[in-house]
Amino acid sequence: MAGGNVSPRQKMINMMYLVLTALLALNVSAEILKAFHLVEVSMSKAGLNIDKKNADILKAIDSYVSNNPTDAKGKNAQVEAAKVDKTAKAALKYLGDLKTLLVDGEGGKNSGRKEGKADGEIEDASNMEKHANLFIVQGKGKELRDNINKWRDDMLAVLSPELRKVVKSDLNTDVTPGSTQTWESELFEHSPLAAVVTLLTKIENDVKNTEAQVLDELKKDLTKVNIVVDQFDAKVIPNKGTYIIAGGKYEADIFLAASSSRSTFDLTVNGSKVEVENGIGKYSVAASGQGEKKYKGVITQTQIDGTKKEYPFEGEYFVTQPLAVVSATKMNVIYRAIANPISVSVPGFDASQIIATPSTGSLTGAGQAGNYNIMVQPNDPAQELVINVSVKADGTTKKMGEMRFRLKNVPKPTPQLGAIDADGEVEASKIKSANAVFSMLKDFPFEGINYVVKGYTIIFQPRVGNAVFESVSGNNVVPSRIRGMLQNVKPGDKVLVVSIKAQGPQGLVNLPKGIVAICR
Repeated sequence: MAGGNVSPRQKMINMMYLVLTALLALNVSAEILKAFHLVEVSMSKAGLNIDKKNADILKAIDSYVSNNPTDAKGKNAQVEAAKVDKTAKAALKYLGDLKTLLVDGEGGKNSGRKEGKADGEIEDASNMEKHANLFIVQGKGKELRDNINKWRDDMLAVLSPELRKVVKSDLNTDVTPGSTQTWESELFEHSPLAAVVTLLTKIENDVKNTEAQVLDELKKDLTKVNIVVDQFDAKVIPNKGTYIIAGGKYEADIFLAASSSRSTFDLTVNGSKVEVENGIGKYSVAASGQGEKKYKGVITQTQIDGTKKEYPFEGEYFVTQPLAVVSATKMNVIYRAIANPISVSVPGFDASQIIATPSTGSLTGAGQAGNYNIMVQPNDPAQELVINVSVKADGTTKKMGEMRFRLKNVPKPTPQLGAIDADGEVEASKIKSANAVFSMLKDFPFEGINYVVKGYTIIFQPRVGNAVFESVSGNNVVPSRIRGMLQNVKPGDKVLVVSIKAQGPQGLVNLPKGIVAICR
């Protein structure tokens, strides 16, 4: 039946919802909960446009009956449209009451009380227990499933069997192929409250869209000529919301409200012509970059007298990066005395709107927008650094979150005598070729960080005889007298390098250990 057909738009919404739900297995982060809130806000805005469309269709049917009082078909369409509208209103009240029950039971929505949460965002958005009990244990989920199927069937019942096939209703309760779970278990048992409220808002829009399609078919059946209306308004309905993951597509239906679906018009967006199908412009553009994206267009309508009239419109959407966030908290380290590269971004906002402020040290731009270098002085006593992130939009600045880092010194280097980098027995050839002392930073994640040897003491201890030593200041080259002795090294002879000092990012430091090489 018509309720079993799934439109491309519905498939994409289902996929988006399943992806967001799947991320919960990794841990429900604040960014993911905020993503649900943004999607729910976008769906609510789209729902207002559908409400306007449905009101205009009902008005058009009433206008037709008023202008054609003897037309029985018109009166019948008016009666059937009223039935559909009554069913939709009852469904929306049921869903609205259900959302209020869930949200109010979990602390309501934020109204500026909690820092870091958007206005209207659910206070206890990550809760998974209470609504799961309501839907699964108390049977509210089965009741909702039965209601969804009944709402769809009741609205489709006013159409002929042929017209029912035309309607692609998104109201369905199909489970994932191969799944052994019930519909309500799949959607509500392991989902946070933010996801459940978003799903209920989606179902509200499905009700409105089904009502719109049924009303459209009732209106089409009245007449094949244009319905005269008092005013035309250009409307834009995004198919997948206005917050788009980078790499996806922004899609929208653009149409003239209160016009006949059989009317024809020319549509351009940003100067480019857009295809029009059955009175609806199909606009699609690849989502790239990040932040707010705006576009403008014009609908050119041919009037009954042959003249053309233009109706300009504007639209916008937001491009965000994928919101899966994984961080190794123990690796959140800022090193003193060197430039530490970091990047800062906030989904839904351009880099130019973001303000990052460190609790200590200085932050400077590093080329590409959103990239920075942070520098903390070598003697800074702080043990932790906090980067506060805010965004500036619409004349106000709002804190979006913070990130904490441990402050550590750059590690001290390890000594090296020529090619000898560890204590113990070595080949005579390595000792003979050793002509300088080095200090090396091994396995340090930053490239280009160097220590220069500024002083040391080298000792040559033959197996038989007295030791010879010499102190070197300001030069890492082994003194010529010691190098001459090393050329005649024999098994059992020892070479020691101690009291090594090196100049690095944090000034002159004493190396904690030296080198003891024994000729084998």
